[in-house]
Amino acid sequence: MKNKSIVVLMTLLVAFSILMASCAAPTPEVVTVQETVVVEKEVVETVVVEKEVMVEPEGEFDYVAALKGKKLASILSGPVNDGGWNTNAYLGLINARDKFQMDIAYTESVKVEDAEQILRDYAEAGYDIVMAHGYEYADQIAAVAREYPDVKFIQTNGAEGGIDNLYTVTLSAGEGGYFMGRLACELTKTKKIQWIIAEQFPIMDHHVLMAKQACEDLGMTDIEWSESYVGSWGDPAKVKELTKAALEQGADILITVADAGDPGAIEAIQEEYDKGNTDIYYISWSKDRNNLAPEFAIGGWEEMVDQEVEYVLKQIAEGNPGGHFSIGLLEGANRINPFYGLVPAEVEQDIVDLERQYLEDPASIPNLVVRTDL
Repeated sequence: MKNKSIVVLMTLLVAFSILMASCAAPTPEVVTVQETVVVEKEVVETVVVEKEVMVEPEGEFDYVAALKGKKLASILSGPVNDGGWNTNAYLGLINARDKFQMDIAYTESVKVEDAEQILRDYAEAGYDIVMAHGYEYADQIAAVAREYPDVKFIQTNGAEGGIDNLYTVTLSAGEGGYFMGRLACELTKTKKIQWIIAEQFPIMDHHVLMAKQACEDLGMTDIEWSESYVGSWGDPAKVKELTKAALEQGADILITVADAGDPGAIEAIQEEYDKGNTDIYYISWSKDRNNLAPEFAIGGWEEMVDQEVEYVLKQIAEGNPGGHFSIGLLEGANRINPFYGLVPAEVEQDIVDLERQYLEDPASIPNLVVRTDL
């Protein structure tokens, strides 16, 4: 009983304590407190960061893939061993074969009256690209190009530009005339300079004009220029005859543009050398002829037909339409060949300096008119 009474007593005491504590505690008050938060203004700054980004270069056009296995044929105005214009064309075909893995064919010494049928035969035989090497084939290749619109045609020294599948290409007219004309005028002692040209045509007419202009620009207005025409690209006997006549008239500078006929001029000059008349210079054209006459043949002006052919083949490979194209010294399609120590050092330096000046700024020679429309 004692333990039970103690428990009851303790329970009453706890209840009484809780009641008293409840009466003494204050009633809680709900207070709304407004807190002001100050936010600093954010400043947004645009920062440009430069950095190098590696950009993958676009792949170069694969000309070999585009031209490999295609068949290229050409008609030539003379033999491939003429050492000049037609040799250069042959080298262009060889370059196409070796560089682009093309199949090549050619026909030498094609007469104008036979050209159209031979061009047509190549087209009928399945050749993809057919070339006529020379200005004289302009009418013939234009006619055949219209007959075979799916075949590509190339003409060197041509000016036709209105047939989509015909690509005419020339070496810029005037550069060679000006540079070789200046060289000739600085070398002549008799003031008589002779051109011997196979056939007359507009490109050469302009070269002759620019040769005369070069002399005038040097203040040499008393130079006597003469032009003789052979009538053929393969007649060394006639070239020799014309050269001897020029030498008898006092010419001491000879420039021949006669391809297979050029050796005739060299033979005539050599005969004069053998007589002791060594004040004569021969200036090569189209191809360096120094190998034929190391004593007096200056390297002269080179016409790089292989560059012409390659240029047009690339146009075809890229899918560009036909038209008229003209390239020259600035594009690396012409060049001035070595002088082989045959001219005074100051003359050689003058021509070298003039060429460098022209390559840096063609407009620096204002009277050199380059025709790209011929």
